[in-house]
Formats: sequence, C-alpha cells, structure tokens
Amino acid sequence: MASREEALERKRRELVESPLFNLTFMPTLLLLPDSLRIYRATDAASRWLGYPHEMLTQRTLYDLLAETPEQAAAILAEARSKPPFVLTVRRPDREERIIEGVIHELPDYELLHLSFADLTELHLPYRVWRRIATIPPQRTGFSFLREAARLISEAMGSAHVYVGRLVAVERIEGMVYAANGDLREPFDYALRATPCENVVTSGVCFYSRDVQRLFPEDRALQEMKLESYIGAPLRDSFGRVIGIFWIADVKPLPEVVSLQELFQVFATRAAHELLRERTETEAQQLREQLMQAQKMESIGRMAGGLAHDFNNMLTAVLGYVELAQGALPESSPAHGFLNNAILAIEKAAGTTRQLMALARNQPMQRQLLNLNAVVNEALQLAETWMPSHIQIQTYLSESLWQVEADAAQLVQVLQNLLLNARDAIPELGGMITIETKNSVLDADYARSHYEVVPGEYVMLMVSDTGVGMSPQVRDRIFEPFFTTKPRGQGTGLGLSIVYSIVKQLGGHIWVYSEVGKGTTFKIYLPRALDRAGMVATAPSPAAETPRGHETILVVEDEPGVLEVAVETLRQHGYTVLAANSPAEALQLAQNYGEPIHLLVTDVVMPVMSGRELAEYLTRLYPQLRVLYVSGYTENAIAHHGVLESGIQFLPKPYTPAQLAQKVREVLECD
Repeated sequence: MASREEALERKRRELVESPLFNLTFMPTLLLLPDSLRIYRATDAASRWLGYPHEMLTQRTLYDLLAETPEQAAAILAEARSKPPFVLTVRRPDREERIIEGVIHELPDYELLHLSFADLTELHLPYRVWRRIATIPPQRTGFSFLREAARLISEAMGSAHVYVGRLVAVERIEGMVYAANGDLREPFDYALRATPCENVVTSGVCFYSRDVQRLFPEDRALQEMKLESYIGAPLRDSFGRVIGIFWIADVKPLPEVVSLQELFQVFATRAAHELLRERTETEAQQLREQLMQAQKMESIGRMAGGLAHDFNNMLTAVLGYVELAQGALPESSPAHGFLNNAILAIEKAAGTTRQLMALARNQPMQRQLLNLNAVVNEALQLAETWMPSHIQIQTYLSESLWQVEADAAQLVQVLQNLLLNARDAIPELGGMITIETKNSVLDADYARSHYEVVPGEYVMLMVSDTGVGMSPQVRDRIFEPFFTTKPRGQGTGLGLSIVYSIVKQLGGHIWVYSEVGKGTTFKIYLPRALDRAGMVATAPSPAAETPRGHETILVVEDEPGVLEVAVETLRQHGYTVLAANSPAEALQLAQNYGEPIHLLVTDVVMPVMSGRELAEYLTRLYPQLRVLYVSGYTENAIAHHGVLESGIQFLPKPYTPAQLAQKVREVLECD
C-alpha cells in the first residue's frame, strides 16, 4: 500500500513540476476528489486568487467560494456532465469575482483538474438584470422600486441598495432601502461630507474600496461597515436632481464597466418611477382636496339656505317681541320675559351668522390690512381667557406685505385658532407660537395643492405644543359640527368657519400635526395691491330715536317680516307702502302719485330678485335710494360675498331699532 501511495505521489509531482503545468494560460487548480482540498495551483491561479502557494494548499475549494459547500458541490457535479460551471470566488480582501470554467477527472493521478476564467464583467450584470427582469410589468412606482432594490441586494450578496428623494439642498429622505436581500425601513440623512454629496453635485460616483477612509466624517459608513459605494443622481425631465440611487457593500465592489452602465440605466428607471409615484401621489391628493372642496361647498350651500330661512323667522320673532315690549307699560312684569326672549333670539342669530360664514356668503368689508395689527388685536382679546400656564411667542415680520381682507373676520380666524391651541395644551403647560412672514408659493407647490394659484402670499402661522392629532382626526377637522371636545364644550364650527373665511379671501390653509407633538396651522393670504383710498367703512353712530317723514316702499315675501318692518317704520313717522312680491311693488310704484324716497327690499324673492326690482324702479324714480335686506347674500348683491361700493345692506335678523337706524342712514347719506 505504501508503495502505491508513494508511486501516486511521484506521478503527481512529476505533473506539477512539469514546465507545461504553469504554461497554461487559464488559472488552474488540482483538487483532491474527496475533500476538494487544493493540491496545487498554477502561478496564474495563485496570482489571480491573491493567495501564495503555501496558503492555497492548506485550503479547500469551498474555503474560497461565496456559495455554501452544498451549493458548490451540486454545481460542480452538474458541470462534470454539462460544463461549464459558474461560481463566485472571494479574494483575501473580500472582493468577490465570478468565474466560469470546466472540471474533469485525471484518473491516472486521482485528481480533479479545474480551469477557470474571470467573467465577472459578463455574469454580474446578467445576474442582477435577470433578477430585475422577473418583476411583472404591472408593478410600478414604489412597488417596483422596493422589489428591485430587494432583488439587486440579493443578487449581489451583502449589498445595501437605497433610493432616496432630495427634500432640501442638503437632505435626503429615504424611499426604499434593502440590505442582505431584505427590505428594511428607509432612513433619512444629511448630505454633507458623504459620498452622496458628490453624486448630487457632480453626477455618478464610484468608490470601489476604502470609502470609509475617503469620507471619515460619514458615521453611517462606519456604523454599517461599508467598504465600497456607487451612486447616481435621479433627475427629472428638466435635468434637475430629485433624488439619489446608490449601492454600497461591506466588501469591495468589482470595477466592472458593464455593471456601472447597468447601474446608470436603472437609475434612469428609478427616476422615472419616483416621478410617477410623485405624480400619482399629487393626483390622489388633488382628488381628495377636490372632494373635500366639493363637500365643503355643498355643506356651505345647505348652511346658507338654512341661515336664510332662520334669519327670516328670527327677524319676524324679534320684531314682534320688540313691538310687544314697546306696547307694554314700563312697570309690566312681562318686560323681563321679553328681554330674555330677545337675548335668546340674539344667541340664535349668532349661530346663523356662523352658518353664513360657513356658506362663504357673509358680507365682507374689505380693506388693506397688515396682519401684524390683526395679531396684536387678537392677542389683546386672548389675554382675558388665555390661562397662565400657556406662553405665547410671536415672530412678526417687520416688512410684511398687505392683504385685502375684513379685519373683524381675520380676528375671528385667529381667535378660533388660539382657542383650539389652548384646548390642546395640557395643564402642565405649553407654548403657542404665532408667526407672520412674506411667502412665495411656486408652481411646484400649486401643482400638489388644489385651488392654490402661484404667487406672493402673506403667511400667518399658529403652532402649539399640545396633544396633536391623528391623521384620521386631521382629515375631518374642517367638517362642520365635528369636534373631539367633550359634549357641551364645542360646537364643531370654529375650524369650519376658519376654512370658509380663508377660502372666501382666496387664501389657502395647511395643517400639520403629530400625536403628542403638537399642531401647526399655516394660512396663506394673497398679497394685496396698494390701492389708494381703500379703507374700512366705519358705521355711523346710532341715533336714539331716528324718525322721518319720507315715503318708503317695503318689499318682502315673508308676511311676518313684512308686517314687522311696516309697523316699525310707520311708528317712526314714515309713509309706508307694503308689497309682498316684486310684481305688487311695481304696481304700487306705478300707481302711486307721490315721490318714493326709499326702497327697502329683500334680495331673494320668486320671479324677480330684489336687485332686478331696484334697477327697474330707479329708472322710474332716479332719486330713489335702495336698502337691501336678506338672510342670505348671493351674487345678486355681492361678488363672492363682498358688497359692491355704494350698496346699502342690512343683514337679517335685525331689530326694529336697527331697521329704523339703517333707514335713516341711507336717507341721509350723500
């Protein structure tokens, strides 16, 4: 037996010592059949593998491969009958190369002869692309990117694959991330002092090894123990960088030109899918915003109709109560009951005014305003009810543009926001921050925000450190009568009115909130042109007992309201002509032989509106003055709820005293 083994060993040595053994142009290994231990390697194999001869003879083929022994054995077994084999070799520096070769037996030497060539340039891109090609075409957007990142990471073994969106000049927001063949939670990071910074500024960057040494300030590279990196910018159709795609690994990446070309092709696809996802997300946001706007518009119309009907009823009830009160002696105990009735009616009238604001049909007296003045006025009012455990900080721009708005309604907006902020802050204390500044909303912002027109705006921000809101609550906060407050502590109309007033002013409202971290409201109002002479109209001081002798034509289709108005004006000395329809009013005016000084008409009436009636009668009586009354202002007297210059209007419900006072003002105005 010893002589046989010695003879076999002599034959093997003769083989490896033969000059022809090292002259083969392909790297070659001689392997012992049972263990696949390396018996000898050619000089070419030793150089290519990166190991000296003495180290190679101490290893098996399995020690050099990335595949498991079971996988490698199966591949080699198949290659004996169906060559070639394809395996992945790991060099001493952990760089992996893909080899292709043949294996056959040398029975006279009881060895396996394995020859191979480095075909990483061919196989690595093919291995990656073959995986990506399995993704079905219906998977697009983030769905495609997630699956592609997972498959690329899996194909390359231990690679980290990342797709991120550029959200600021120096920040990346993670969209997709995979490592070791598994999807993981994407992370955000700052660009400064990272290889990605070079990608964004210069284009494709490839660092095949030593990336930690090249970027010593990038702690993420150290924490993930990354050795190599290749990154490409993701660009839109205008060539602007919108994101980044990179692959990094804990081992060196092979410098394969075709892999880099494939990488750039995939970066183009990734940019397309990122843009597709953004477009689809923006489209979905616009659909939701449109549905919300349509819902609010429908609710507003319903609220306005209800307010109109209630205002007519309240006007009649309030008129009858005050007339009854005037007919009673001062000593009558009924005065107290009637006073309480008037207070109740006025409270109900306040609710209808809220409904009018919700309907965006509340008349506005617009003027040029500086929002800082509105903030200061609202804060003075808030001092009376803001608890001591809440601090308020203000950051008001000194060079703020003007807006065109109703000061009282903007104060109401800010009061509602401050009330909600107060209620959201626990008793342990917190902070409310108010900020004003000039802002420009560009086309990119407008594209994803329904009804926003690009241009110059003035921003009003109210932010609190309260309990915050869940996404489900945030989506409903502008719905009328929706509230999270305990029963009896909120009507649910406050934010609905804020929304309606802002929209009526052509503005935009944005909300951000996180549970436990507070809420931020940002209101953008269009910058106003500085038009001279546009000032607020201050109401004239009320006279104690305004009386007159003129002739007044009152037109009202609600009998109770008509009776109250006629009786009130007659008690104040006027000659009153009463009509319950425009047709009757026209007949009265044409048959009346004396001058008619004032027309008091409801706006919304069957067949003919109050505005149309007034236009017809002013042709008969050029000196005729007109006072419109209504519980629901429409475009007949208002453009988007804003009264035209020179038009006199009295909103319902009104008291007899308010009617008498307003009539006197209209008759005496120049």
